[in-house]
Amino acid sequence: MDHNDRQAIEGLFHKLATVEQSAPARDAEAEAFISQRIGRQPGAPYFMAQTIVVQEQALEQAQARIEQLEAQVRQGGGAQQGGFFGKLFGGASAPAAPRRPVAPPAQAGGGGFLAGAAQTAMGVAGGMMLANAIGGMFAGEAEAAEAPAEDDMGFDDGGFDDSEF
Repeated sequence: MDHNDRQAIEGLFHKLATVEQSAPARDAEAEAFISQRIGRQPGAPYFMAQTIVVQEQALEQAQARIEQLEAQVRQGGGAQQGGFFGKLFGGASAPAAPRRPVAPPAQAGGGGFLAGAAQTAMGVAGGMMLANAIGGMFAGEAEAAEAPAEDDMGFDDGGFDDSEF
């Protein structure tokens, strides 16, 4: 663990302490369930802390990008004249502002807390996306099986018949 790791962890726990002081009473049943799960997965708090730190960094980057785009709009750089077709035919020839490259998270030479944080967060997010996709596939089949076939007997083909072609 290096200085950046320690600083990230301290910042997280400082924020948690602030929330804990002002938060309403915790749900006892949920807290017991969480404690039970942590008992079965003692490494979970470590990975949860990594995920929270990475998500916080991503939110900060997104907020900075939003502020940058809002500033461009206020300066008139975000809304070009001429609409969609005007842009196609050269009506909006002002060059777009260059995007600032997003620096990847710094990797510590020997690993450490932050070095594995991005990988942990990607694993958690990827797992959640996969579960949602699979759930959506099953929900889609169930909904399709429940939906009755639509009756197209009232369809007016406007005098066209497939046999005429």
